[in-house]
Amino acid sequence: MNMSYKEKSLIASLGVTLLIFGWYLYGAFLKLSLNPEPPRFGAIIIFIVLVIISEGIIQSFVALKNKSPLEDERDKLIERLSYRYSYGFLSVCIWFLMMQILLDTWFDNLTVLTTPYGIFHFLLLFFVLSEVIRFGTQLYYYRKGV
Repeated sequence: MNMSYKEKSLIASLGVTLLIFGWYLYGAFLKLSLNPEPPRFGAIIIFIVLVIISEGIIQSFVALKNKSPLEDERDKLIERLSYRYSYGFLSVCIWFLMMQILLDTWFDNLTVLTTPYGIFHFLLLFFVLSEVIRFGTQLYYYRKGV
């Protein structure tokens, strides 16, 4: 399968995001209970710096092997479409979380969803999933066309 520079770059970004944030969120949701531990600010900063460094290293290897083409209208259209889907998903998730908080008093739900630490981890999950949707949409449109 012959892949372009953009596709290789997107696959690398998707892999780094899923690997690092997936590992953090998996551990965070395993520990999420009725009395969850607060997320350590330093740990989150370390994960973000780790993503930035990993992205930089992988993107530099991808750039060394391939020549970066100039962007055209198709690239801009694909970016715009992927951002639209990503934004739509993130908006729906935030509305879901807001409704969950408001309706918590009406229904007997899990209280872990309405604790500050639970909400923090769900918001982080929604942001990461939004990025995954953006990368996936771009990959799809680069393969199938607009």
